Amino acid sequence: MVAPAKFRPTCAVLLAAALGASPALALVSLNDGKDHLYVTGSASVAYDSNLFAHAGGGGDFIYSAGLVFDYVRRAGWIGVNGNVALNASRFGSNTTEDFNNPRFGLEFVKISGRTTGALSLSATRESEADAAVNQRVQSWNYNAATNFKYPVIERYSFAGSLAFGDRIYDNPTGLTDLRTYTAGMDLFYLLSTNRDLLAGYQFRRSETSANSTFNDHSFTFGLTGRILPKLNGSVRAGYQVRTPMGATTDGSFKGLTASGAVTWTTTRKLSLTGHLTRDVSVTSSNESVDTTAAGLEANYAMTGRFALSASTGTGVNRFLSVAGAGRRDVYFDSGVGVSYKMNDHLKAALGYAYMENWSTFSYSDFTRHTVTFTLSSRW
Repeated sequence: MVAPAKFRPTCAVLLAAALGASPALALVSLNDGKDHLYVTGSASVAYDSNLFAHAGGGGDFIYSAGLVFDYVRRAGWIGVNGNVALNASRFGSNTTEDFNNPRFGLEFVKISGRTTGALSLSATRESEADAAVNQRVQSWNYNAATNFKYPVIERYSFAGSLAFGDRIYDNPTGLTDLRTYTAGMDLFYLLSTNRDLLAGYQFRRSETSANSTFNDHSFTFGLTGRILPKLNGSVRAGYQVRTPMGATTDGSFKGLTASGAVTWTTTRKLSLTGHLTRDVSVTSSNESVDTTAAGLEANYAMTGRFALSASTGTGVNRFLSVAGAGRRDVYFDSGVGVSYKMNDHLKAALGYAYMENWSTFSYSDFTRHTVTFTLSSRW
């Protein structure tokens, strides 16, 4: 999916607001506190000035309600996290876009012992504006992933991962489903007590319902842990090779790949997080897109009740297929938000997000504003 499709600042602002409050006590605790059940309810109203992410797109009010059940078990070597959620949204004028989206997730985590890792399974239905095809799309997303880390000797350890993803569109006219298989391996060398040097290889195979296949090989090097004296996170960069096969007009690709996120906690109240990605992916229109994106997020806890957040980002999406006709999109986005924790169970958040997309394809040249007010309660 092309980077601006989900209107990232809105998500970043609301997520920061949600994390600004301390977790509530569990609604139900069982087995001497080893099992916990949480229930979160939310209601929101939003105005989106460009629902379909295209030039001249109209706006609408969106009224949403959500309910989430979280199950947490901490006993023995294996921890369990499970969740079931439902989000329902109704549009003021564009009623054909109304949706009821469920989400299911299950994760098993091993955080002690010599070998650590996790196994996760999820199924989610999503409704969103896709900037690659300039329309709203609905899809089911099925994901399974496992990862592990094993220390070989004192300074060396290695980590592996396997992942599967399947995106199936409910409205398939002109859109292609995407199935992805990923396998990777990283070798870590301990430079100091809080910094590791890493080298990794990843293979990714992407198969579309249009009978096209893309094989990606990525070789990367990087650092994880304490990057600089006040910066913590993980950064890596390397070389990527893509080979297309089957029913596609895309040519092969060779070039830089990179990913990273670092956080600077300036004070107890203020933290800054920067991120950078460079990758080649497949869009819902069966096209390869070379994406470079960077962003910065800030979170400031004014008091125990008030929290502020802000984000900004930019990116370039270069369509590589013949069908893309040399299309190139450059976008800029930003957002601000404020949250207020009324008590241990109730909080309110208000966020504003802005995005502008400049495209060589006139229909994809658009501006978008979103304002969202949310009330949520967790027990």
